Amino acid sequence: MLNKRAFFILVGLSTIFLLTAAMMPVHAASVLVQQNNRGCLGCSSTLSVSFTNNVAGGDVVVVGIVVGGASFALSSLTDSLGSSFTQAVTSNNTAPPIVYIYYATLATSGTEIVTATFAAAAPTQSIYIYEVSGVTTAGLAIATGSGTGIAISTSSSVSFQTGAFLLGIVGTSSFTGSATAGTDFTLSPGNSGTGGTYAQYSTSDTMSPTSFQATINPAVSWVETGIALMPN
Repeated sequence: MLNKRAFFILVGLSTIFLLTAAMMPVHAASVLVQQNNRGCLGCSSTLSVSFTNNVAGGDVVVVGIVVGGASFALSSLTDSLGSSFTQAVTSNNTAPPIVYIYYATLATSGTEIVTATFAAAAPTQSIYIYEVSGVTTAGLAIATGSGTGIAISTSSSVSFQTGAFLLGIVGTSSFTGSATAGTDFTLSPGNSGTGGTYAQYSTSDTMSPTSFQATINPAVSWVETGIALMPN
């Protein structure tokens, strides 16, 4: 009799567990649809970059910008689809470079050209763009960091849901060098044409929390901003 009672209790508890699990929200992993970047040395007051393929309405465009000093601060950020960009984070260092991250949810599909306008023509500018699907701009997390050396890390870590889109944008005081992405991050290609700016991203493998760690060579002064966009 006791064994039968224990069996029914076990079945009941299992049913409750399964019903509870079924009611819990399930988040799909974010997807990096496409990316591109562009940089210059001896620049004008504007810098534009476009995606190779048309973007899709409802996706989120994330933009990372590095510019060589406060005198050349970003004045505006626009695109060819009339999107409204929101500033997620800006580096809080007093010395150059300045690093920004912006984002916008696309209202429509089509050809996407992102244009950054600066207060003046800068010695160096870089812009990175990412089209990401499966994310929401609600509840995003941000972090910043700065220092000197080869080890890069934001000063505080951010927590996020599994499958979030993570992006770290790095600017350094050097025009040459190389970078290695942190564990479970991927380095964006091209170094944006300047050799002193880098970007690393992750869509599903990184464990929460993260401080957007990376390494650079040679040891120079650097600044990094990071953002986590949560999955839908």
